Amino acid sequence: MSKKKLIYLVAGEPSGDFLGSEIISNLVKSNSNLKFDGVGGALMQNHDFNSIFPMSDLSIMGILPVLLRINKLLKRINQVADDIINKKPDLVILIDSPDFNHRVAKKLKKRSFCSPIICYVAPTVWAWRQNRAMSMSKNFDHLFSLLPFEREFFIKHGLETTYVGHPVISKLNNLEKKDSFRENYNLEKKPVLIFLPGSRQSEIKRHIKPFKEAYIEIKKKIPDLILAIPTEEKNYRFMKDQFNDSLVITDESDKFQLFREANVACAASGTVTLELGLSLIPMVVIYKLDFLTWSIVSRLAKVRFISLINLVLNKKSVQELVQTDYNKENVVKSVLDLFLDKNVFENQINDLKKFKEIIEGDNKNPSEVAANKILEYLRN
Repeated sequence: MSKKKLIYLVAGEPSGDFLGSEIISNLVKSNSNLKFDGVGGALMQNHDFNSIFPMSDLSIMGILPVLLRINKLLKRINQVADDIINKKPDLVILIDSPDFNHRVAKKLKKRSFCSPIICYVAPTVWAWRQNRAMSMSKNFDHLFSLLPFEREFFIKHGLETTYVGHPVISKLNNLEKKDSFRENYNLEKKPVLIFLPGSRQSEIKRHIKPFKEAYIEIKKKIPDLILAIPTEEKNYRFMKDQFNDSLVITDESDKFQLFREANVACAASGTVTLELGLSLIPMVVIYKLDFLTWSIVSRLAKVRFISLINLVLNKKSVQELVQTDYNKENVVKSVLDLFLDKNVFENQINDLKKFKEIIEGDNKNPSEVAANKILEYLRN
């Protein structure tokens, strides 16, 4: 039997852990003569994957938090680069977490590492610091992009790119059909508003107050309104304390079922807006950063929008409330417009249908597309 080929994966976030686990799962279906190593979370470790240190060491967001832990991060970067050089994998896949993974790739190229290095998930260099695309073309051999417009941008900068599609596509397509969410929770035909303040504690805390103030006013206009808050188990008690009359859910399949049957959402910018868009739920997109990060990002931004819906459609379809614009008055107006103005609601629904068509394309299983490309590299 021929020697097993080693694929080295590095994921630094739960979303990257999911992508890594899907990649491994699809690869072993086609080729059992593979082994895997690197850094990952619980999902990747379910696939006979050994993480050389806890993935949580890399889950840091924002300029200030990164600066406060810079010494530990630099140590981990060197550790991963050394480990890759020593183990000589046949292929390296660095998943998202650009602040960490791009430095690993740079170190590997400086040390004349020869095996292909794939970047899975493009950083938003098209939005700000576009010069990073040039350095990516020197440090990576291939990019797997999640959004269709990214392929042309990176190819233009000299980086071979495959649009594989977003993992949310297959997650929604493979979603088990369950009983009606409204029936299960006795909601009948009441209007349902979803609030999604983000996944990190820092995001949640920044987004709670303006929405909480706005929700009181919205409820006066729509007395039978149901507020539904999907969140992680660890945040359940906090969210319930903040909104004691709300329906807080922690089950992911319930969340996606909710997305099929709710009316409107108010969501922090990120992957969840893609999930809502593909579920055809009209939304208001919110986001607030700490002052230091915002003062830097706002000066460097090269795009007009922050939400994936508007970026893909290249127009203002969903309302974006960012930084100081994210306040009680604006949330009240934006949410009520979607509930009470039929034209505003239907216009956004029509835009979301176009968005869904563009995003889905022919890629029904993004991880399978990515795995097939990886196998091509291994055969060469």
